Amino acid sequence: MKYLLNMKSLLATYRSVSKFKVEPMGLILLGLSAMMIASVSSYQTYVDSVIMKTSWWMSDSLSVVLISLTIIVTMISLLCSDEDFSLNKSLTTFSLCVCSITFCCIMFFISCNLMVFYFFFESSLIPTTILILGWGHQPERLQAGMQMVLYTVYGSLPMLVLFSFVWLGSGTSNMVMLALLHESFLPKVSIVWFFLFIGMLVKIPVFLVHGWLPKAHVEAPVSGSMVLAGVLLKMGLYGVCRVIWSFGCPPANISFMFMTIALWGGVLCSFMCLCFHDLKSVIAYSSIAHMSMALSGILTMSNVGWMSGICMGVVHGLCSPCMFALANYTYSLTGSRSTMMCKGVLKVAPILSSMWFIFCIINMGCPPTPNFYSECLLFSSISGFSSVLYLPLYFMCFLAAAFSLFIYASVNHGYQGVMVRPSSGLSVRFLISMSVSGLFLISMFLFLDMVFL
Repeated sequence: MKYLLNMKSLLATYRSVSKFKVEPMGLILLGLSAMMIASVSSYQTYVDSVIMKTSWWMSDSLSVVLISLTIIVTMISLLCSDEDFSLNKSLTTFSLCVCSITFCCIMFFISCNLMVFYFFFESSLIPTTILILGWGHQPERLQAGMQMVLYTVYGSLPMLVLFSFVWLGSGTSNMVMLALLHESFLPKVSIVWFFLFIGMLVKIPVFLVHGWLPKAHVEAPVSGSMVLAGVLLKMGLYGVCRVIWSFGCPPANISFMFMTIALWGGVLCSFMCLCFHDLKSVIAYSSIAHMSMALSGILTMSNVGWMSGICMGVVHGLCSPCMFALANYTYSLTGSRSTMMCKGVLKVAPILSSMWFIFCIINMGCPPTPNFYSECLLFSSISGFSSVLYLPLYFMCFLAAAFSLFIYASVNHGYQGVMVRPSSGLSVRFLISMSVSGLFLISMFLFLDMVFL
């Protein structure tokens, strides 16, 4: 009898270990990729300093930073995907989808050919849609996946036409050659630049073309939400940087129009964060607000605005996925994502509550977090571009603090909800990934001189 019990315990241990057999291999491959990138690249201060270049691929400091962010976010998403791995579905397909998204993003960040750039820009949609449809929990995931595909494809079709026009007009599709020629090959007509940027703005996204993002976040599994917030949104920001780098500065009226829409849209999204009760929806709309401010800094065409916008995008790329992971863990603890139901988490899971506090103060831009310095420098660069934009900037900074405090207070304080169950403790993988990410984000201010000087 004792022998049979020992055999059963060994079998249960084997099953629990084999359940995650795909994940360590993915983490090893991602770690090797990070080592490879670190070995072929050296530190460069400026975005336009090319480290490595071929006819199709190029690596500079901006692409190295975003590739590193992609690998880190993917590893954290795999570490926080206990629930997705426990489902009775193909683990190979799940890991393949996540790794395919990572591969498409890395190829996009190092591509310097216009057509390859566009190809990987669109290719990331396929594994993301499969992830939402296959591992989402609600029937509405079909609508969310369809909206994401339609928004992105229709928004980027004019960009493909303009890329083809530039290729035929200049005789080259190499972005480095186009930048060195110092000739735009695009008419300085506002409507042309509008259609060139609209595909990137859908990916960021900015207000008015943001309808797909909250639905995709709500219906996606935790790994999908983390990769979507941390990496896929940065593809739009990186695309704007590369288009400006290759084709020159857009007309001032186009920049002002996009900045006005982005900032006032960010104000409206910040107000929406105070109205919603779904944690995922609140974090999704806060992403739109932060990315709108980062985009506005890049569109100022100043060095300070460029660097502070990129810095805010990178910090958001690590903070927002961790907040989605915390929301998912809170959901597993309480059985609800509603801030009306999952109250009093501080009493049953104080460590989880402290994690919420750390990432909420990072999200609100509290000193000495890098978001604080980015917001201060964005203030100076955007207000230097146009003093009319002072008002939405003030509103956004105030409301960012308001909805971050709203998230923390709603979840952790108040009368303990009836759905809140006693916690058996955080998993070691979740605790390590959140702790390392939080400490890294808080200590990033020590290295900001490498970015801004």
